[in-house]
Amino acid sequence: MDLAYITATKIIEMFIILIIGAGAYKTGIADAGTGSRLTSVLLKIISPCVILLSYQIDFDRERLYGLAITALLSFASFFIAIAVSKIAVPEKTGSDLAVERMSIVYSNCGFIGIPLIDGILGAEGVFYMTAYLTVFNIFVWSHGIMLMSGKSESMKKTVRSLINPSNAAILTGIILFLTGVKIPEIIREPIALIGGMNTPAAMLVSGINLAQSDFLGGLKNKRTYIVSISRLIVVPALTLLLLLAAGAGRSISVTILTAAACPSGAMGTMFALQYEKNSQYASNILTITTALSLITIPVIMAAASGIL
Repeated sequence: MDLAYITATKIIEMFIILIIGAGAYKTGIADAGTGSRLTSVLLKIISPCVILLSYQIDFDRERLYGLAITALLSFASFFIAIAVSKIAVPEKTGSDLAVERMSIVYSNCGFIGIPLIDGILGAEGVFYMTAYLTVFNIFVWSHGIMLMSGKSESMKKTVRSLINPSNAAILTGIILFLTGVKIPEIIREPIALIGGMNTPAAMLVSGINLAQSDFLGGLKNKRTYIVSISRLIVVPALTLLLLLAAGAGRSISVTILTAAACPSGAMGTMFALQYEKNSQYASNILTITTALSLITIPVIMAAASGIL
């Protein structure tokens, strides 16, 4: 089936759930606390289950090689994103420089990327996405912190920040993959059932967050459009050129492109709050790029479908 069609179908499905989440907030069924608690469950329980199961496939050297290639190309894609952010957001930008650059470099590859690639490629896509997520975590907890705080963190603190359920699931999954150990069916099935909640939970949270934000206010800021174009069009387009030049396999290329095409991530808002930056602006960028990505992701995939 055509890549663009599959992507558009998944985006529409996810959008419907997002609207339900927004409706739940507007009608009082859910509140900000609901979104916060569901986010915690998603990040600490549901997503790790999806990641762990993606490694429950037979070991072969080609897959291991593919994982390494994905990691290398992911590193390259982040350097591209950082370069784009510096061009789009020059030093003279002012107090919102860090927020804008952070929003361009770091996509919502976990919340939206995992459910989307799971729908496009299934477990194989999630398997390769874990390599991208690992590189994402390395960059966000080093470059991201330096960008938002204006200073570098100690190696000890950076390493400590990398200890989380998702990375634990990646490490456990790699060990099981390399050793060929399979999780018993009686344990695997509950994990699969929990993992099945990933897309609905992620989109409900996105909808709740969307309903809370000042969407119209964000649209009045001209800088938002520069950030959105950079995040949703320029970075994916340059990443696509990188993938074509590298001659990577289709599954690897689709996975990395999907992650690169995602809207701005929640880390921008979280770090803005932590380091006393403009968190409202970061939240507006998150919301606007999420809404626009419902159009741009299928367009990017349509452009790529004939050449990947």
